Order: sequence, then C-alpha cells, then structure tokens
Amino acid sequence: MFIQNNINSMNALNNLNTNETQLTSSIQKLSSGFRLNRAGDDAAGMSIANSLRNNGVGLQQAQQNASQAGSLLQIADGATSTISSILDRMKQLATESASANVTDTDRAKINAEFTQLYSEIDRTVGSTVYQGSQLLNGSFGVSDSGTGTANAVVGFSGLSVSGADVNTTYTLAKVDATHMKLSNATSSQTITTSATGTNTLNFDKMGISFSFTGDPTAGLDTKTIITANTTSAAFRVGSGASSDSDNLVSVSLGDLRASSATGLNLSGVSVDTMANATAALASISTAVSTVNTVIGSLGAAENRLNYATTNVASLYQNVSAAESVIRDTNMAQEYTNYSKLSILQQAGTAMLAQANSSQQSVLKLFQ
Repeated sequence: MFIQNNINSMNALNNLNTNETQLTSSIQKLSSGFRLNRAGDDAAGMSIANSLRNNGVGLQQAQQNASQAGSLLQIADGATSTISSILDRMKQLATESASANVTDTDRAKINAEFTQLYSEIDRTVGSTVYQGSQLLNGSFGVSDSGTGTANAVVGFSGLSVSGADVNTTYTLAKVDATHMKLSNATSSQTITTSATGTNTLNFDKMGISFSFTGDPTAGLDTKTIITANTTSAAFRVGSGASSDSDNLVSVSLGDLRASSATGLNLSGVSVDTMANATAALASISTAVSTVNTVIGSLGAAENRLNYATTNVASLYQNVSAAESVIRDTNMAQEYTNYSKLSILQQAGTAMLAQANSSQQSVLKLFQ
C-alpha cells in the first residue's frame, strides 16, 4: 500500500477536469446558441463560417440597395406620370387653339393656361428629388469630367457634383479674403471661407461641394469644375468585388425639363395664334415621345429591380442557412451532451472522494 502517490485519486481528478472543461464548453454553446465560440472549437469551420457571414452582410446591404433604388424609381415614376398628364392637357389646349372656331381673345386665355402648364413641368422636375439628388433634370448620374483646372490644384479633394447640371462648366472666383463664388452660365452662389486649415466648401444651391487645404481664395481663383453626364446611375445589387453587370443595375432617367433643349424642348412654344398652336402640336408630340421613352426605361428598371430584390433575398437566406449549419448549436444534440457531461461530473466528484478516502485504510496498520 502506498500513500505518496494516490493513483486512483489522480485518475479520478484528471477525468473530472476533462469532464468539467467539456461541460463548460457545452454550457457556453447552449447559452450563446453558437457551436463555434472560439477558433479552438473548429478552426476550419470558423474560417468558413466567417467567410459566409461576410458574404451575407454584403448581400443584406445589396438587398437594401435594391429596395431603396425601387423607392427612388417610384418617385421618378410618379413625377413622370404627372408630366405626361400635363402634356395631355397642353395637347388639348393646342388643338383647341389651332381651330378657327376659337377667337384671338379666347386664344389669349388658352395661352395663359398653356404657359402656366409649361412652368409647372419645370417645377415638377425641380421638386422630384431623392436624398438631395435631382432625378429628372438630366443630372441623375452626373459626374466630374476630370478636365476642370481645379482638379490639378494641390489641396483640392473630395469633390461631389451629385446635384450639379450635366456637361456644365463651373468657375470659382475670389470675392474677397473670406468669400468664394461659384458660377455657371445661368446662376451663382457665394459662400464664406477660411484662409487656414482644411475648408469644406459646400455650394449647396449649385449642387457642388469639395474640400480644400489652405486658402481657397488664393489657390482656386479662376479655377474650373466641369461636369459630365454618365447617362445612367448604377445601383449595386450584388456583393461581388467587381463593378460589372452581375452586380450592378444601371438606370437612365433623362431630362424632362420643358425649358431644356436636351429635354422636352418646349421653350418659346405658345398657342396665342393659330399658326403657333399648329406648330405647338408637333413640339408637344415630340415631348410626349421623350416622356414615353423615360417611362419605358423606368418601368423596365423597376421590374428588373423587383427581380433583383427577390434574387438577392434568396441568396442572403441560403448563405445565412449555410453559415447556420456550421456556426449554430444543434440545441437538442448539445443538451443531450450536456446531460451526459453533468452526470459524469457528479460521478467523477463522487469517485474522487472515494479514491481519497480509500487511503484511510493505511491507518489501520498503526493500530
């Protein structure tokens, strides 16, 4: 009989420690709901699950992008329908004025309404905005052409032209030591600046903003910013790294301003005389064709985005399910394991006590 090393007690203690470690892990899995709580649980599985989760996060945002893009197109769709209705009324007025049964006095009244409807088209276009971006004035999808002289100035950065007109040259000019003016052929805006640090110059009425380190009145005087038309705006409805047709849906909305030569081109059109009313009929027909083209593009894009939303939602669901299989705890299976380990821990504690007490028999030799 030996008392220096109680082998039975050591075996019981080792088994108890092993069971306790496994029981702790089981409790962690049951309480967190995850089978993988640390890399040691399953290094390869953790790596795969993290990749799936990363992909899922991208798909979730892509799904939100598609939904928001659909909302944007619905706003544009509603305004386009309104403009189409206005053109219907203008066509009716032009047809009425182009007939000999109407007097010049009547034509003057008809022309007054016609002029108001012309203005209403431009007002409708101007108020059709989503998150600060004009949708139907031809600037949706506007970009910096990169050819403006301001781009080459050291300290010039962060240029945004989301609300600017397309294919337009904007010129910066020093007003005085603390003011800069930005202007194009039709309008301008002056803002206050600072000669030190990094300035954020926000010409909000012009739809242009940028940052400049240093004194902008000295560095940007007479410099230009030139915009271009990308002809379309791209919505990311996939989580792939590349910007290609598999991940992007591009939409072109066009210019529906009545006053724009690149839009409905109704500037100067009137129905105050029979001849003018007759000419107006042709101009309105062309404008209707332009609006119908935009309506067709909107409808096609809305349908495409609906399908994209459905598809990306399905992808997100399946990727999440794949991650769940690897990362999540099978609660029924894990509770069965927990019950086994709980019993083993209690049995191990009891056997450790028995192994320790068995050495007490040595004392009988001293009696």
